[in-house]
Amino acid sequence: MAQVTLYGVADVSVGAINQTTGLGLANDKFQAIASNVLNNGNSRFGMKGVEDLGGGMKVGFNYEGGINIATGAGNTSGGTLFARAANVYLEGGFGRLTAGRQLTTSFFSVASWELTGTANYSVVANQFGFNGGAGPRDHAAVKYDIAASGFNGSLMFIPEGDAVYGTPANPKGKYDVSVGYGAGPLVASLAYNKVDAGNEGTIVGGSYNFGAVKVAASWTQGKTGAGATIAEGYTLGASVPMGAFTFTVDIANDTKFEDTDWLLEAKYALSKRTFVYGVIVRDGASKGRVTAGNPLNKEVDGYALGLRHNF
Repeated sequence: MAQVTLYGVADVSVGAINQTTGLGLANDKFQAIASNVLNNGNSRFGMKGVEDLGGGMKVGFNYEGGINIATGAGNTSGGTLFARAANVYLEGGFGRLTAGRQLTTSFFSVASWELTGTANYSVVANQFGFNGGAGPRDHAAVKYDIAASGFNGSLMFIPEGDAVYGTPANPKGKYDVSVGYGAGPLVASLAYNKVDAGNEGTIVGGSYNFGAVKVAASWTQGKTGAGATIAEGYTLGASVPMGAFTFTVDIANDTKFEDTDWLLEAKYALSKRTFVYGVIVRDGASKGRVTAGNPLNKEVDGYALGLRHNF
């Protein structure tokens, strides 16, 4: 019989921005914020299960949907009931094979060293996406993961016939590959993704934990199928633990578009699963590039104070 676990996240904050729009907010008034850029994470519920098949083999599944905790609305993070995850996997001595809607190889590569835990307000994610503008999830993906002696590798592909990219009349496939290392204080990874005749992204990054401070850095490049640069630059940050507190500063500079984002984050752990957070974020103006998160292409400053509970 499969063991099934119900889990989730409840995350809400209050805050504001200094512009008419930006950072995912529609106005500059003080407001309750949920499942948005100025949250540590999106509220969600999910279920996962695993069955031991014997001989070192396991089969499991994961369904996960988003919730806007400020309004009670569902179907966030993609607009469908289980937009966050809907997949099944087979695991054994050969590694793990997962198929369905899932987080990408590039996402996990970035998550291995990113200092905020890939928070919604992560400047690494908001400046560069999860590898050259790629999103954190994909439909109809088949992913293979393997790890041994601190090293890990992952390969994900999307069959072109599913038309996740391109159009039904001219569908495009995609692949996403990474290699990484994590042992002791050092974590490092390299990821590359490519849509057939479309966008591609490369990111190399890592972190080192000195004990009193943890530092992280990365370099990213994203290009269109025609070779035009859509993102290029670096990130640099540090986290300092002080008892129940953790303080983080992170900078993401797109050198191509002269766009610098930064954040200051403070967390206070109330328990292993619950923490209070405060964050100040700047979404920098760019040279010749307008984004959905910054439609006026002006420097946008925002702040929030929030609570996250993982259950």
